[in-house]
Amino acid sequence: MILSNLFKKKYKAAFILIVFAFLFESNNSVLASEYAFSKIPYELLENANSVYRVNNKEIIIDGPASFTIKREIAVTVLNENGENSGKIAIHYDDNSRARFRSGEIYDGNGNRITRIRRRDLTDRSNISDFSLYEDSRILKYVPRISSYPYTVRYEYEVSYSRGLFHAIFFYPARHFNASAQKASLQISYPSEHKISYKEFNLEDDAYEKQIGGNEKQIKWDFKNIEAVRSEYLSPKIYNLAPAVIFASKEFEFEGYLGRGNSWKDFGKWIWSMNQGRQKLPENRVNYLKEKASQYEDDRKKVKSIYKYLQSRTRYVNISLGIGGMQPVDAKTVDQNNYGDCKALCNYMMAMLKAVGIDSYYTLIKAGVGEYDFFENITVSQFNHVILCVPLQNDTIWLECTNQHIPFGYIGSMNDNRPVLIIKEDGGHLDKTPAFKPKENIQNINATIKLDKQGHGKASINMDFGGMYLSRLIPGLRMSENDRKRWLYRNFSFPNYTIEKHNVSIAEGSSPVASLEMDISLRSFANKTNQRLFIKPNLVSANRSSPPRNRNRNNPFELKFENSFSDTINIVIPQGYIIESSPPDYSFKSKFGEYNSQIITKENKVLYIRNFESHNGYFSADKYHDYYNFYQKINRVDNQNIVFRKE
Repeated sequence: MILSNLFKKKYKAAFILIVFAFLFESNNSVLASEYAFSKIPYELLENANSVYRVNNKEIIIDGPASFTIKREIAVTVLNENGENSGKIAIHYDDNSRARFRSGEIYDGNGNRITRIRRRDLTDRSNISDFSLYEDSRILKYVPRISSYPYTVRYEYEVSYSRGLFHAIFFYPARHFNASAQKASLQISYPSEHKISYKEFNLEDDAYEKQIGGNEKQIKWDFKNIEAVRSEYLSPKIYNLAPAVIFASKEFEFEGYLGRGNSWKDFGKWIWSMNQGRQKLPENRVNYLKEKASQYEDDRKKVKSIYKYLQSRTRYVNISLGIGGMQPVDAKTVDQNNYGDCKALCNYMMAMLKAVGIDSYYTLIKAGVGEYDFFENITVSQFNHVILCVPLQNDTIWLECTNQHIPFGYIGSMNDNRPVLIIKEDGGHLDKTPAFKPKENIQNINATIKLDKQGHGKASINMDFGGMYLSRLIPGLRMSENDRKRWLYRNFSFPNYTIEKHNVSIAEGSSPVASLEMDISLRSFANKTNQRLFIKPNLVSANRSSPPRNRNRNNPFELKFENSFSDTINIVIPQGYIIESSPPDYSFKSKFGEYNSQIITKENKVLYIRNFESHNGYFSADKYHDYYNFYQKINRVDNQNIVFRKE
């Protein structure tokens, strides 16, 4: 009887396992058919390197001090250009916990190739190359699949033990050349909690509902979002495809409670974290007062202390916990002589305070051309800190992380964009100055002496201003040999050898960086028995054009206005005369203005070229005109002057 009962129990257990396995395989076969390549609508394949079969994001806000993000993604990789879409990258830090739930890879027919387990993901530090230490980490998985198409499906969640104080973007189709079959964004939050969001290119409204008595939920559903083709100079994808940006209006980080109802509120939160962190050692205060006493003019005092900051500190990022938001105190920076952007700005602010000059910690989104800003999303959209110093007749903006830039120069990383100035009464929106076209300069003066073999010796002086000044900054901090190697990598002349070189900066209201070089040019002229052929534009010739884009879909954006000038003196070798030279040219369009001329006198040829580019936002049908404008410049720039033996 006992044996019979044992047999029945074993049989029952085996039966349950068989049923479970059958159900699992049945479910897997359903998924298999769902992820078959044949199930993708044709219109989602056009312009696509990958298709998001599922792209679901759920954000659960527990309250000001914690939230969770859950993700379910299934993406079909169509070709090698879509491989990045199939990679798994899960970011977390000491204030969060990541859980990888499950993952599988399917072939083109929707058959499962393999499972992805937690142990298959690498867990490594995600420290930035400019950081000494960060607590940022990443779980990563790269599929090793040799045939296309294939589908990667996975689920994970990250729970945060801090508030959501920054904006979050959601894209149904996550990037250019990707489409989405199904996608959703769902946000759950306590009824008393406040959120804000902005929608881009949506046809259907989100729906909001009450869940029980204490929770609200808002959700967006998306279906069959076609791919947007990546095209030269396209604006950011949220201008062209569906997207949602979302923010929480209440957040807490390590005991600091903040609100994002307005920029004033958000600024008060930043101010509260910075309080009590400007105290300097007494001996440093005395030194600074003595240093400032040498000047009556406040601008000169600020410049003197800024140069002192540059001379004794260096940029090192240490981002641990609240250190990602709160500056290291000024006394510690004074002792260690290093800090990140927050710490160095706070230190500079403390030094100016010691000599009676007010300045303000200022949040900014740094990056070349990163001008986008959403004024109604009143939480952090920033990644950097600079210092604002308002004087009686001027406002000085200081980039405190670079030891070599001129006083008051903030560069193309920080120009012409909204900033949040932090004061005791809260945040104040302002904007950094834009470089004017006549400040964004690249001016070249050169003299080239040709010999009868077509070789040349050139003395070149190149001036860079505005956004181009930073092009020479790396050369300032190098040894002579390192700088020489750097010049070879970054400046292209035909078959040249550097004989002498120097890099310098002239400071002022519009600082200019200068590069002086003496170089030899081997076979600068193409030589035949009787003639020498040269292209006179040594530096700025437009030898490449924008891609053609015959069937342009997207509008395009020109973000910068520039001014280039070239003055090239060419000394003709004895025994040669000018046989032919290009005519003068002058033309303009909505994209810019160009003119060039050649002046001959005795044994010299003077080539003068000026080009100004314009900025603007243009519809796709204007791209053909833009392309033709640069094609014309290309043709003109590459014409020859011909010298003939007498």
